[in-house]
Amino acid sequence: MVHLTVDAPGGAAAATDMLIGELVRGARVDARRAPATLPDGAKSGTGLAVSELLLNGAVPAAVAAAVASIVTAFVQRGSARKVVIRSGEESITVQGADARTQRALVEDWLKKHGSPADEG
Repeated sequence: MVHLTVDAPGGAAAATDMLIGELVRGARVDARRAPATLPDGAKSGTGLAVSELLLNGAVPAAVAAAVASIVTAFVQRGSARKVVIRSGEESITVQGADARTQRALVEDWLKKHGSPADEG
C-alpha cells in the first residue's frame, strides 16, 4: 500500500478528492481517502492543510509511469503545494521542481517501493 499526503493551501480535502479522481481515471488505480488521522505535529481545526489518500494494493511498474505523471502534473498545476508519497518508512516529496525530472524520480521510486514484496 502506498500513502500520499496532499499539502494544499486552503483546501487539502478538495485537492485530495481531485487527485483521487485523476488517479482513478488516468492511472486506473484503486485510490481512496485514508482513515482520518492527524499527522504528527498537526493542529486540529480549520487551518489543517494536509489530507491523506491510499493507493490500495501494489503499484505495478506499468502503472508507475501513469501515477508519476498524474501526481507531478497535479503539483505543477498548483492544485497542491506538495505531495509526499510514502511506503513503509521510505518516502519521496513531489514539490515544484522541474516536471520532467520529478516525474522520472517518482516513477523510479514507485517501481522500487510499490511492489508487494515491499509491503509490510
